[in-house]
Amino acid sequence: TDFCGPPKTIPHASLSPDKQYYVGQVLHFKCQSGYDKRPPTSGTRRCKKVNDKIIWTPLDMRCTNDSS
Repeated sequence: TDFCGPPKTIPHASLSPDKQYYVGQVLHFKCQSGYDKRPPTSGTRRCKKVNDKIIWTPLDMRCTNDSS
């Protein structure tokens, strides 16, 4: 099986714990309480193989306590 390395962490976001980062896996990120003022406050990243490179898909979320 092909494996992704651990993904970069997101400030103030928690990651559903799972130590097996294999191709096809989806990780669920969720903003921590107090930093979920601006949507999107959760998101997913998928481990996938593109042209023989194994990558994480980008995560389109920022966790912030700024509501403006």
